[in-house]
Amino acid sequence: MKTLPNCTLGASTGPQTIVVRQVVAEKEKQKSLDIHVVVPDSKPAIEQIVDVFIKDVEINSVDVITDKVIVRGEFEIKAIYVACLPDRPVHAMEVKHYKWTVDIDMPGARRGMDAEATVDIEYVDYDFDEHHHHHHHHRAKKYTNYENSDNFCDDDDDCGHHHHHDHDCDDNCDDDDNDDDRNRCREFDVSVVLRVNAKVMADREVLLNSGTLPTKPKG
Repeated sequence: MKTLPNCTLGASTGPQTIVVRQVVAEKEKQKSLDIHVVVPDSKPAIEQIVDVFIKDVEINSVDVITDKVIVRGEFEIKAIYVACLPDRPVHAMEVKHYKWTVDIDMPGARRGMDAEATVDIEYVDYDFDEHHHHHHHHRAKKYTNYENSDNFCDDDDDCGHHHHHDHDCDDNCDDDDNDDDRNRCREFDVSVVLRVNAKVMADREVLLNSGTLPTKPKG
């Protein structure tokens, strides 16, 4: 019978190491945005806003610098409103590619480290004139590739939806001689609160035979 020699793993080759990906730091931050929106002249003035919401929220880049992560992205603002026209048609207008930037303090982050981020829309509020105010909350999971169903058309034709009110549309809205009133009926403010979560990762060497983890990233 042949006897095999005793062999201990690592005895002759020394300690073995592998490289693993570990999270160095993770943090979230809120960002408040106040956005002034003007309805283009190609669309009718506003009598009443039906709803304002945020869609197509995207993260375009995540950059790591010393002790900080910078997240850049964009979203689209869509407003549904009753037009200041005799038959009260419902129209829609959009502000596309609104850019935003959030910088997050991240102790331990260094240039060259990998990072990833997610963004939530926590709150949306709109304000149209001092007599027309409405707000509501939007909560969602990761807002990348977000799609929102839409039953309203975006062109200048009659959308097929009508609202009937007991009061008359403000005649000053379409009065070319009164620029202040006309502009007021074409402008509104939107407040958006973003919540951005970011984490920074680095490669670390793990010694298989020692059972200990290095305290510094590789390199």
